[in-house]
Amino acid sequence: MGEEWRMAEKKRLPPWEEAKLVLKMQEETRKRKLLEKDMQQRQGWAKRVGPNTSDELEENRKRLRTLQKRIEDEDDR
Repeated sequence: MGEEWRMAEKKRLPPWEEAKLVLKMQEETRKRKLLEKDMQQRQGWAKRVGPNTSDELEENRKRLRTLQKRIEDEDDR
């Protein structure tokens, strides 16, 4: 029984080493959560890249025609 107790003592880390290990694990957890949050935001942005409704599409077509006309007018000068 005394032998088992000594083995357990050898495996224990000093308190400062244990604290460093806990801090490192917490930092890794925090980084992982930030990365997951960032990935979720990127997925949300990817879904909303272009216009989704026909009204938005029509509005963009009008804006495009207006810009094309303005460019042609400037070229004619």
